[in-house]
Amino acid sequence: MADPFVKTEWFSAQGERRGESVFVSMSGNADMDAHERLKRFLGEVHVLARSIRAGEVVFKFDELYFMNSSCMSLLLRYINDIVSSRPNEQYKVRLLVNPEQRWQRKSFDAMQAYAPELVTVE
Repeated sequence: MADPFVKTEWFSAQGERRGESVFVSMSGNADMDAHERLKRFLGEVHVLARSIRAGEVVFKFDELYFMNSSCMSLLLRYINDIVSSRPNEQYKVRLLVNPEQRWQRKSFDAMQAYAPELVTVE
């Protein structure tokens, strides 16, 4: 399976398998222009993680400057898909925030509160 990738004029995301983990980096602005592609991308990340029996998926948001509520809900839906999976198909999600983007910590802390056994925010 190829590494997931999406690019629009103002947003990009790339997933990369590293051993038993998948690393995802996002940059730019995740807005309505990115919504459908982000939805497809997150589905591909989930399929990849399950296919390699990943222990974790690490999201790096250091260059993500904006994410609208519709795209945020896609990320929450992705986490819900993991929570709803059989225990042997679940994996950890680590969200690495940019401390200069204060909205990230607030938004992603809520996701950690939703699934504290699977999601960590650093």
